[in-house]
Amino acid sequence: MSEGTSLASPSLDENKGTDTVNMSQVRISASRASNAHHDHIGSGAGSAPTFFDGTYFSSAPEGNVSPSDNAAHVVTGYSVPAWRYLYNGTLIALDLLMTIIATCLVFLLRPSSYIYVQNIGPGQYGMISFLALACVSWVISLYAARSYERHTMGEGYALYAKLLNAAFIDFIMLCTLGYLFHLNVPRSLNVFIPLISLVLVILERWLMRRALHRNHMKGEFNYPTVVVGSPEGIHKTLQQLDQSRNLGYAPIAVCPIESVENEEDPNQPQHLIAVPFTPLNDAEARLKVLSLNSHLPQTAKRMKARTVLVTDVLTRDSETMRTLSLAVESMGIELAMTTSVADLSGADLHFRNDPSIPIVTAQLSQYSTITRILKRLCDIVLSSVAIILSSPIMLWVAYKVKREDGGPVFYSQTRVGIYGKPFTMYKFRSMRTDADKIKAQLAKERGIEDRFIFKLKDDPRVTKIGHFIRKTSLDEFPQFFNVFKGDMSLVGPRPPLPEEVAKYNMLYSTRLLVKPGITGPWQISGRSDLSQEQSEYADVSYIQDWSITGDIAILFKTVGAVLKGTGSY
Repeated sequence: MSEGTSLASPSLDENKGTDTVNMSQVRISASRASNAHHDHIGSGAGSAPTFFDGTYFSSAPEGNVSPSDNAAHVVTGYSVPAWRYLYNGTLIALDLLMTIIATCLVFLLRPSSYIYVQNIGPGQYGMISFLALACVSWVISLYAARSYERHTMGEGYALYAKLLNAAFIDFIMLCTLGYLFHLNVPRSLNVFIPLISLVLVILERWLMRRALHRNHMKGEFNYPTVVVGSPEGIHKTLQQLDQSRNLGYAPIAVCPIESVENEEDPNQPQHLIAVPFTPLNDAEARLKVLSLNSHLPQTAKRMKARTVLVTDVLTRDSETMRTLSLAVESMGIELAMTTSVADLSGADLHFRNDPSIPIVTAQLSQYSTITRILKRLCDIVLSSVAIILSSPIMLWVAYKVKREDGGPVFYSQTRVGIYGKPFTMYKFRSMRTDADKIKAQLAKERGIEDRFIFKLKDDPRVTKIGHFIRKTSLDEFPQFFNVFKGDMSLVGPRPPLPEEVAKYNMLYSTRLLVKPGITGPWQISGRSDLSQEQSEYADVSYIQDWSITGDIAILFKTVGAVLKGTGSY
């Protein structure tokens, strides 16, 4: 089939203006001529009509759509699930309550501030006005930090980074409003109210996330999802969604397609064909099978789908993908795509619309000079404070390590730092003095020679005091000196061994683009309980998305991970 043909829908009245169809052919052909990547949608065995056959209206019963739903009306408009209104409304109410509690706590701790605000005349600025200002400012700040957006509650430590941003925005708002409207209140309120509100809201959101996850596990508060891709990609994604129910996607239909190439001319555009879908289990057998065409968005809307999830096959720059994206999102349905962890979606994209050559530029703002300087300043200040405060603890650990077997207190080892530069990392010794000699033998016995991170739950090399300082992460404290020197950062991927780096694949090698850290996504996500694939994903995702506020959130979550001792051995 040649491009620009088979555009008219068979259901269209033949007397309805051939000129309209011809103009559509001209417009689509012109559009395709200006794009290097476009594709066909076909049935595989017969003819191959394009994605658009003349209409986006879905009138034929497909999937689990009842005949009454297929009346002659077009489903339009954006609708939000009722549970989201309830959930977000509860969040806002609790956020307001938290800032009221925070304000009361500040007044309890600083009675002079309470007396000052209370004694201001109602014509100027009274208690009720101040509480209203604090509440409104806090909710606006949380909204500006995007903490109420869809999927935010499932983002892990990224959520807490947004809450930190909200506290900073709230501080700026309170100061600005006080200056603009000459609100004569103690300045300490502008500092302590956002800080205490932040602590309370972090606790509140943690409890709300746990409640939401329990609902997800019960099959409640999910987004009905149509999964599009190859049969293999669909099977894999369905399995992953079943294992990761906290994501909140509930598959209700699939759309199986394959991409084929012209063997005679591989440079021809992508050709998509519909293929059969063979369920692997009863859950997959209950899913409806849909066709990928211009009727899919309407059909998905009638099925009350909230998400269309593309697993593979469709490329971002294909004409079908761009058309599907517009059609789906115009229906108020979310378009989601599974991507590799190192993806341009995490960068700030800028389209340079030059007539001669349109170019898209990508920039990760966290790698700017200013951000790097701020991160280094934070490392210096916080590591200095940590060294001073932990000195008594480090002296006690040094005494216990020396007393147990008389060996050296510290364990130094060559690790690989930023850009592959080696450095000497320090830890309190938690193993026998011959630990390195028997490492290869243990790895062979356990069948984990290829693991990047060598950790054993019942490692016979660990000493008695070593078990304790590993469980409590006290063995890591000497690394504060590495941070102060500049070899490491407080937050980042774990510093690897040279032999581990030698086994890195191309993508995983990007973890060397930042300084290694004492703590990082690996430590707060399960530590040694993570699989190799999960460890890689956590590290590479951090490389792409790290921020100062994200690092602070990781530091806070590290405290919880240490107290629970998850995956520490």
